[in-house]
Amino acid sequence: MLRLGARLQVPALLHLPELMKCGTLYACLALLALSLACTGTRRSYSKAELPWLEDNDALIVAPGPWPEIPSVVADTASIPDDLVLPTLTALMELPSAADACDPSTGRPRPDASEYCVAIYRTPEDWRVSWPIRNVMRSSSACSPPLGGVDDADFGRDLPVFGYAHNHPCASSVSSKDLAVWPLVKSDEGVWVIVAYGTSPSGKLARDSRGRVIPAWGWLATGHRNAPLFYKWNQAGEVFRWDGDRKHWQFQMTCRPRPPSPFRPQGGPPDCAPALVP
Repeated sequence: MLRLGARLQVPALLHLPELMKCGTLYACLALLALSLACTGTRRSYSKAELPWLEDNDALIVAPGPWPEIPSVVADTASIPDDLVLPTLTALMELPSAADACDPSTGRPRPDASEYCVAIYRTPEDWRVSWPIRNVMRSSSACSPPLGGVDDADFGRDLPVFGYAHNHPCASSVSSKDLAVWPLVKSDEGVWVIVAYGTSPSGKLARDSRGRVIPAWGWLATGHRNAPLFYKWNQAGEVFRWDGDRKHWQFQMTCRPRPPSPFRPQGGPPDCAPALVP
């Protein structure tokens, strides 16, 4: 169930009657994104604006929730698509998030941007963190909030279930994408990767039957007029959203390739069958 109340902050430029005329939630989100851009409202944060844990700039803490994405009330054994799909759609609508390549070189323009968000859960609902923006000229990827989320209502140490981001030049899932997962601090004081939704302190998230909930990664890519949405699990099983059939279609199984001096971000993942954007 979508919670559209106070979580969906509609600026004055977008009046409620206009919102009610939107044919679908995704059309509403697109209209809202246009309105926010016109009013100059903040839509993301840079890494430099955010705190991190233990003086480690890899452990960024993102604020939440992102006002552009309605929270979702659901007690499920998996992350609700009613939260994920609007999030991926909204990522594609952010400035320079799509169709941001130089047509003569195929390389990202100086303004091409990746945005990362965390998918997380509060005691009441499912939410999305504010996007963290990285302009491609400063590095090759956005920085996910591996230090967790600081929610406006519930504070920190909430369970994170994975990260969603975009590729501004329509590229597919990368080796680095496949290697980014929630972190927890072990009893020995070491930060380790986990395959389930968990808080930074190591509290595993569970559904109503007491089962742990697997973590996922998500990618929004393609073009604004023809977006492609992917998700994958730690086993490397990659799925693509089928908008006609309204379900995630299995595509391939992939393993990330390790970085090398010539490819510091790692080569294209090793996939079977071959990865096709």
